[in-house]
Amino acid sequence: MPLLNEPGSYGAITKFFHWIVVLAFALQYAAGYTMTSLARNETALGLTQANFYNWHKSIGLIALLFASFRLLNRHFDRLPNWAPNLTRTEKRMMHDYETALYLAMFLMPVSGFIYVMAGGYGVHFLELAHLPNPIGKRPLLAEIAKWTHILYGYAVLIALAAHMSVVFRHQLVLQDGILWRMLPRRRHRQAASKNPSSITNAE
Repeated sequence: MPLLNEPGSYGAITKFFHWIVVLAFALQYAAGYTMTSLARNETALGLTQANFYNWHKSIGLIALLFASFRLLNRHFDRLPNWAPNLTRTEKRMMHDYETALYLAMFLMPVSGFIYVMAGGYGVHFLELAHLPNPIGKRPLLAEIAKWTHILYGYAVLIALAAHMSVVFRHQLVLQDGILWRMLPRRRHRQAASKNPSSITNAE
């Protein structure tokens, strides 16, 4: 698998950042749901509510770092051509969803960081060190950041669902192999051997 993108396929670096950010999003939503569902004296997976809050904040900052690397990679490594079977409407939709998701990769952790700092909660990073507070306690700013974080969290779920609906329609209904463009090459070749018509869409 090439490191950089090619005209018909994504490179290993782009795929790595794509899936690491997907994993971070999944962990954040799972942690967010768990920590808001637990009572202070309850535990889940051996972690208290406070532990989940700390890990949620820490993973958010790590996700922000990877999002920055992903954006740099997007800037310096030209994207492949669109998959041949995407319609003009689907291309426009995918572009809009992708824009929303890129915005989320930065807006979600930044608004979360502002909320916990302006709210006076702080960040105990990876439960190893307390990060300095560059903002100070500002209740109004904290409230704005909190609702930005919450509302955009729901907006991201809508954008993700729409994005996945296009991908799964092509992968499962049209069976043109579009998903293999973002998976390791070995998996693509196995799929292509079963469905030769998918080769031009995945390479």
